[in-house]
Amino acid sequence: MDISLIYFIVASIVLASLIFRRLLAFLAQPKGLFSILYFRHIVLPYLVRRHRFCGPWTRAEFILHLLYICVNLFLVFFRMKSWNDSGSRAAELCLINLIFPLSAIHLSYLADILGIKLSTCRSIHRTTGLMALALLLYHVIMTFRTQGFTFSPREEANLFAIAAAISLGLLVLILVEGVRRWAYEIFLRGHQLLAVFFVYSTWRHLTTSTFYRIYLLIASAMFGSLFFLQLITVSYRNGLFARHGPPRALVSFSTKIGEKDQLVVTAIHIRLSLPRPIRVEPGQYINLWMPSVSLWSWTQSHPFTVTSWSNDAQNNLELLVQPCGGLTTKLSRYASKAMGGSLSFLALFTGPHGLSEDVHGYETVLVLASGFGIATAIPNLKKMIHGYKTSTSQVRRLHLVWQVESGEAINTARALLNDLLGEDIIDRKKEIDLKEDTMNNGYRLHISIYVQDTQSHEFPLGQHGRVHFYHDIPDYRDIVSLEASGDLIKRLSNTWDEPGRTLVMVSTTSSLRDHIRKIIQEKIYRNVKLSEQEYQPGAEGGLTCGTCRD
Repeated sequence: MDISLIYFIVASIVLASLIFRRLLAFLAQPKGLFSILYFRHIVLPYLVRRHRFCGPWTRAEFILHLLYICVNLFLVFFRMKSWNDSGSRAAELCLINLIFPLSAIHLSYLADILGIKLSTCRSIHRTTGLMALALLLYHVIMTFRTQGFTFSPREEANLFAIAAAISLGLLVLILVEGVRRWAYEIFLRGHQLLAVFFVYSTWRHLTTSTFYRIYLLIASAMFGSLFFLQLITVSYRNGLFARHGPPRALVSFSTKIGEKDQLVVTAIHIRLSLPRPIRVEPGQYINLWMPSVSLWSWTQSHPFTVTSWSNDAQNNLELLVQPCGGLTTKLSRYASKAMGGSLSFLALFTGPHGLSEDVHGYETVLVLASGFGIATAIPNLKKMIHGYKTSTSQVRRLHLVWQVESGEAINTARALLNDLLGEDIIDRKKEIDLKEDTMNNGYRLHISIYVQDTQSHEFPLGQHGRVHFYHDIPDYRDIVSLEASGDLIKRLSNTWDEPGRTLVMVSTTSSLRDHIRKIIQEKIYRNVKLSEQEYQPGAEGGLTCGTCRD
């Protein structure tokens, strides 16, 4: 490739990136008419609904995928000299597309570097992998079309070509949801081993096309650099050259007596003691490795959402975990040994990972959670209460709506909720100075708990009537409309006080998220923004389960 052409391509990419960044900033304007239309008709609505094996895809995601496919097709067929030439182009594009999937062993770390959500990084990883497989299949078809049946697998280059094609096909095949659910750890390790085998086989196949090896070298260099940075970070945060030893996980259990007088674990509480303090933002998670839990736990690491938050760096991280298989099931077996106390395990961790929502500029924040989604709601609410108390946030009303199936779920998070309510303390002098109040007796936080089990009783939570229990299913349409109207905030009668923006933070099951998304789509004109958190409860069979992703 000519050096001037390389310069032109790089310069074009930089220019296009700057234009695209400017366009995103324009679309992100909350009150612009074009921005409202863009979010209401492009970003929020689903074009492909949620199904077992695919989806959901928004219209924006579908357009991006379509553009991605069109670009690859254009590069394959534009001014092709022959079908064999297009097959060679497809092989080269296959390697180019695989640079991203092969660049990191841990997608959480890669997502942090790129500043995107883990779900977005997974989507890019999956899409580029599927595109690479499609290009490889086209390359194979064109090879057979040109060479016919003279393609001899006895030749070393051809043998490794077959091995590379099979390994890439298996890489995509085990992405099927059912395979991942059946044996997630086997899937993960198998996925990584197949990736290594594919790179090796492709390298051996490209003995006569050494130029194409540059793409494998680029991917390997990126992989090595990111792995080295991650290794240094993990080693430092886990106590390398520190006075204290490695982290310890103090594990306790919330239990109940089952039907056959068996001890049933309803929640696992983990306090991770750190050798060095770290700063964790609300909604972030860590990947926890506990090798002494079981025989094969040394091969497993699992992500857990951090429920604790502090404005300063933390020496201890609190985790609220739902038993749901894998490591959490093995931990539950220690409940009888704990006897109401706690057990200590050696632990290592990576992170914190994930993005945290910026709540500046919002007057009302509505937090919707179901089940163990409360784990990501609590640290967000803590930070917002702290922001109001220190005059660093404009939030004037906080409303937590928590939907649970039974009272046991409330009991597992009761201490966390009481601690959260204790943070919401009225500063009377500040209230007088600001000459403002809310309809909740001056408090910012209001909690509504909806219990589906009609036989469940209320639990003592907080004071001053800030917690309300309902034995019903929430009417989310009415709740969102009322909070977005701003009518629950008392305003001065002698001045014009326009209602501010409303943020709706969601950590619920997938079907409930789809329902709330549709409501927000209708209310987008009222300056309502939807924020789906990194962690979402996997009550409907997804890999995400409780506050872990087994």
